[in-house]
Amino acid sequence: MKRFNLGLVIAVVVLLGIVGVMIFFLMGGGQLSDEKRQGSAPFNEEVVKSFKISSLTYRYTNIIYNESVAKIGSVNIPFTKKYLGVRYDGVMEIGIDASKLNITESGDSVIITLPAPEILSHTLVPGTTEVLFDVDSPLTQNKVADYTQLFESEQLNMEQRAIEAGMLSSASASAKEQLRAFIESIPGLPENYSIVFKDAN
Repeated sequence: MKRFNLGLVIAVVVLLGIVGVMIFFLMGGGQLSDEKRQGSAPFNEEVVKSFKISSLTYRYTNIIYNESVAKIGSVNIPFTKKYLGVRYDGVMEIGIDASKLNITESGDSVIITLPAPEILSHTLVPGTTEVLFDVDSPLTQNKVADYTQLFESEQLNMEQRAIEAGMLSSASASAKEQLRAFIESIPGLPENYSIVFKDAN
């Protein structure tokens, strides 16, 4: 009659437990379809004039979030819902492309034709990104790609909001003010010198 080996039994149980845990985590790597909801809540918006042709610096704080759940057809798969929320600061440089200025001088006057204003750059402010909540499940995890997708999609939304808020018009007006101030500061400029601005068609 064989003697009962307690050590061997314990080793087998531990081994089976490790294999079970490995299978449990590997299941999270499967390809699943997602149903997503996205949104944002911008706040602390600020507009600052700069001394460049990029005549407005528009800095904002934004919160973006994502909620998703894996599905088979129209049925939600249990334990696959995940949430992601991030707060960050963004900054846009809004103005005109100085290389497209058209300047015509005639006698005691100058005509400056300005190109249409545009968003020259749009970046994240380094060190301002903060993860507010990052909740996933054993079967689906939030990944770096999820963060990147949130930022890229919301970047376009914030640019559209800036345009709808009249930032392009404000940038054009600010550029004209700066150019006028620069020209009028030139030594020896006649007092009756005329400066005329026109917008490019």
